Amino acid sequence: MRKIISILVPLLFSMATQATVINHSTSGQYTSSVNSIGNVQTFQDYTLIYSTNGKSDSKVSAFAGVDKNAFDNISTGNAKSGSAYQNSVTVDTGSVFSFDWLWYSAENSNSYFNDFAFVNLSLGDLSWIADTSTPDWTTGSFEWTATESGLLTYTVGVFNVNDNLEKSKLIVNNFSVSAPVAVPAPAMLGLFALAVLGFSISRRKKVS
Repeated sequence: MRKIISILVPLLFSMATQATVINHSTSGQYTSSVNSIGNVQTFQDYTLIYSTNGKSDSKVSAFAGVDKNAFDNISTGNAKSGSAYQNSVTVDTGSVFSFDWLWYSAENSNSYFNDFAFVNLSLGDLSWIADTSTPDWTTGSFEWTATESGLLTYTVGVFNVNDNLEKSKLIVNNFSVSAPVAVPAPAMLGLFALAVLGFSISRRKKVS
């Protein structure tokens, strides 16, 4: 019985979750990001996205594949201009896409000049990350679980709201996709159950 268990258990858990990190190409100096619109720079493995010196809401929304009114809907005002970074990765059903972020805004916390950061997923939704009500230098992690397999295009950006003046920025890194946790096949579970049952019956016969 111990031999059977020693063979089956490793098979059941041999497909444990693993993470594949998406690396950003950098030169060790601040450089313009290739897959971006507006004011986006990379430094080492960090991507810095600025609201100032960006592009119009129409251009950013077209880049992100989102109706521009959708940005106004997740804000408290008119998204005027901004910048965004975009990339793609293949995901499987059950995979977890994630990244880390840090937020800063020169705007005072208010509901009118409420600059904000967002992420849009081609296989998911447009989501709010932070805005002027978020304390400066706040860090966090974004996570999303895939409900289908396919090519996931993700767009992360920052918008100025109701003006184009004060700087807000989002710094992101550690983009990754985890492999889905493997569910043991019914046939393998059945084999394991039969092995345990057979062992139990043989022990009863010996005892009797």
